[in-house]
Amino acid sequence: MAIIVDVRQDKRKSGNKLWYGHAWHPQILDTRALAARVQENVSVKESDVYAVLIELANVLTYEMQNGSKCQLDRFGYFYPMLRSTGAVAEKDFSITDNIKDTVIKFTPFYTRDKKNAAPGKTSGLSSRALDSGFKYVLKDKVEETPEP
Repeated sequence: MAIIVDVRQDKRKSGNKLWYGHAWHPQILDTRALAARVQENVSVKESDVYAVLIELANVLTYEMQNGSKCQLDRFGYFYPMLRSTGAVAEKDFSITDNIKDTVIKFTPFYTRDKKNAAPGKTSGLSSRALDSGFKYVLKDKVEETPEP
């Protein structure tokens, strides 16, 4: 299967009226569905995988609420970031006035090839495990209910 691209026009009053591609998600896999998929590839029962996934979500939430950056090997990093407004001077910065929101970011796992690094650089080419090899198809070209 491929990523389905839904092409929509920017219709905001202040928008440029150009057409943009948006990923269309034909299904949402919840924790139970993911556990079933994982169970197909391991010798652990689905109920055990489900319990581990639930606990993983709980631990990730707890650790990020305490400011930690969490790495899942060969998958990527989850970490909290802040949205804030600026203050004229450091002494004028207030957590209650300037911090607006916290968002959780995700950076996919990647590797770097040090052999191909430029002179004086410690890293060269990078390869992202999760964001390469995608195929795309326009939404109009596929059925509205793709096969599972």
